[in-house]
Amino acid sequence: MAADHRLRRFLVITDYALPALDLRALTRRAAVPAAVAMAGLAVVFAGGPLRAFADALGRALDADPGWVAGAAVCELLSFGGYAALLWLVGGRATSRLGLRASAQVTLGGAAATRLLPTAGVGGAALTLWALRRAGLGGRAATRTLLAFLVLLYSVFLGAVVAAGALLALGLAHGEGPFALSAVPAAAAGLAIATALALAARGPATAESEIGGLSAATRSARARARFAGAAGVLGSAVRDALVLVRSGDPRLLGALAWWAFDAAVLWAMLHAFGAPPPLAVVVLAYFVGQVGNTIPIPGAVSGGIVGVLLAFGVDADLALVSVLAYRAVAIWLPASIGLAALGGLRRTVARWTREKAPRPQAPAAATTARRPEARPVSARPLPQPALRGTA
Repeated sequence: MAADHRLRRFLVITDYALPALDLRALTRRAAVPAAVAMAGLAVVFAGGPLRAFADALGRALDADPGWVAGAAVCELLSFGGYAALLWLVGGRATSRLGLRASAQVTLGGAAATRLLPTAGVGGAALTLWALRRAGLGGRAATRTLLAFLVLLYSVFLGAVVAAGALLALGLAHGEGPFALSAVPAAAAGLAIATALALAARGPATAESEIGGLSAATRSARARARFAGAAGVLGSAVRDALVLVRSGDPRLLGALAWWAFDAAVLWAMLHAFGAPPPLAVVVLAYFVGQVGNTIPIPGAVSGGIVGVLLAFGVDADLALVSVLAYRAVAIWLPASIGLAALGGLRRTVARWTREKAPRPQAPAAATTARRPEARPVSARPLPQPALRGTA
């Protein structure tokens, strides 16, 4: 509920102006890595049961610079895939959302998600705001955003199913708890099946259910809201399926978004040591991303580290690799996104000027340029012909 409240508040603000950078929020965000660094220094001097943190910090000095540079390139390619997919979906709804505008929204959304206290929904809110400013109505903008998210997260769910099933069935090497691979795979598969079932029902089913329910009871209203939400999601899935059947190469942007970002984690494991099997890295990455739904700092990092540890990865290697991955995934796009926000503001201002009517010429100037009147003829003037409208 707190996250929903923050999203609504963010949408109200951005409906009028592009959000300015909140320096106090940025300071709070910067305090988290600073606190981690201070805690690491304390562990170095104090020792104790948290010695793994000290080992991880010491190991960071021995990182392979080639793998670190490769990780930075992969992160940029990841955001390139996101922009390509947004260009495809948003461009179908409005011609204003071209490649350049899509890149500005993508990178600006990265800065909003990472630097603004919106519980991880800043990027989606900024995208919705940009779609509205591009000329779409509220319903059309929401439907476009949902279709985009369905395409994006279908890859997420499919990767969890594939990696979890391979590990649970023993088809991929990895020594870890059976439940840690089987349960996420089953949950992701159920989510995919539910979305496809909602799409198969069609829009008329949900609307008829809403119309047939009585609003006299709280239970009926709750069922109506649920049916309405199911209908909206089903429509978004159908829109996404239409885009998939189009075969547009920009659909690969959804795969690039997740694959290249996961490659950053894989590269960091290489930079600090020997990585575990690829299926373990994929499962740890995608299961850890579920932490984005929890508005607690470090939830994603803790989830990824936990899965890696469960599959036998050394604690210092897992910790330093995940912290390095998060540093690249957060601060590299955020720094570029701050510049993109300025470009997006100029783009939206141009859209606003294009929609505004041209100013009328002053009445005095019009009168001054009016030609002199000719003498009136003595002959009677013909009557003007009637137009087709009253």
